[in-house]
Amino acid sequence: MGINIQQFLGVCYSTSIADEKRWQASEVRSKVSTELANIGPIAPQLTSFNPVSMSPIKSLRQNEECLNLNVFTPGRDKNLPVMVWIHGGGFQSGSASLPEYDGTKLASAGNVVVVSINYRLACLGFLRLCDISHGIIPSTGNEGLGDQITALKWIQENIHHFGGDRQNVTVFGESAGAMSIACLLASPVANTLFHKAILQSGAGHTYSSIEKANMVASEFVNSANQLGFAIEQFPVLSSEALLSIQAHFLARPDVYQKFGILPFTPVIENELLPLPPHEAIAKGKAKHIIILAGTNADEWTFFAALLQQNITSKEALEGAVYQLIDAKDINPCLTQIDEQLNNRNRPVSYQNQLSEVYCEFWFAQPCHRLLDNQIKAGGRAFRYKLCRRSPKEQFGCTHAADIGFVFDTTDAYFHGREPRVSQLVNEIQSSWAAFAHNDTPATAENPWPSYEENLCYMLFDHQHSYLAEHSPKSIDFWSRVSDQKLASF
Repeated sequence: MGINIQQFLGVCYSTSIADEKRWQASEVRSKVSTELANIGPIAPQLTSFNPVSMSPIKSLRQNEECLNLNVFTPGRDKNLPVMVWIHGGGFQSGSASLPEYDGTKLASAGNVVVVSINYRLACLGFLRLCDISHGIIPSTGNEGLGDQITALKWIQENIHHFGGDRQNVTVFGESAGAMSIACLLASPVANTLFHKAILQSGAGHTYSSIEKANMVASEFVNSANQLGFAIEQFPVLSSEALLSIQAHFLARPDVYQKFGILPFTPVIENELLPLPPHEAIAKGKAKHIIILAGTNADEWTFFAALLQQNITSKEALEGAVYQLIDAKDINPCLTQIDEQLNNRNRPVSYQNQLSEVYCEFWFAQPCHRLLDNQIKAGGRAFRYKLCRRSPKEQFGCTHAADIGFVFDTTDAYFHGREPRVSQLVNEIQSSWAAFAHNDTPATAENPWPSYEENLCYMLFDHQHSYLAEHSPKSIDFWSRVSDQKLASF
């Protein structure tokens, strides 16, 4: 029988950021509400689509006063590990209050306090306007990251009211949430506020330089000008008007070509984020934090569906791969990719080859380097890989497939109905909770050594779970690709 869980929803953790405080840094709210409440407003955002169903994701109430969090607790009189969820969505969309992030079952199964946080997104959270506006608009491009830090400060000051132990805080997140966590690991302002980190399908190579952030801002202002708005109006425009500019900006093919699919990302600047995360971790800036990180076997199929990408020729495949690696390495790369697809019984089509390359380039290799850097700096690290395939064959084990297993919010249409689905929920929840309680994801069912031991990791495979070793051949090949290249997502 599960533990009875209390929910505290829409708890405000920050002072106001609306009106004249738009783009100001958030600050911890001193007054604490411990009353049961309703779901709070989420960050203003454009409509996003589920690439599996290709239907719009239901949007919750939006408001710029969005800095609230949800707490799921087994009891206020406990002193339990705290797990803080940072949602993904490409730094542009998502919220803490989506049904798939309901923390009730994880809190019950793991006997932990689960906290999920909202933070500012896209043009309100990750758009650097301070330089291009000559200081009129104070945004550095790190307002969203700063909100996450404010929430962690609030948790340090207040989580005991909800039965949590502020001396045992684990941050966990997926996609842009995991990429955010890599930045938090690298931030001297943030990395004293938590003790462990779980990064799902995101690592330390996603960020912007000040130069790139200013180029993004310039193009955003160009879109505003085309719609009849001037930058001087930005502080008083409605959030709807700002989102209309953002929609125009994101619809331009040249923006995608210049900045990739993530134009809004944290910015390397000042005290908040002085170094790229992979560099900071290599320098030992986060060696006091224990890291668990991993990826899914077919990450890119999610984005291929979203972008309606389907290449059908060898020329198109080689042209795309050439954007990532040297021409002399293309054939060895594709030979290795074919071997990986065959080993996983995936069809060797041109699109599947490209998806496998992108999965390695944007997800698997950054994950390996994050953990390898942490270990070489003297820290502790663990790794996993999820390979449970969806009944929707074209997706395999795609991006975001892990979320349902972590929160026990699986969907029969997407995850399937076989006994292995509930088995994976139990295994993954047990390992995540063990990590929060005991500093290791090892359980009685799944012994799990640290990654430095023969580059050994937990493989949550389609039918069963077991320990596997990272291929030295793969590591050797991808070591030819620079960190700067991996950071071009």
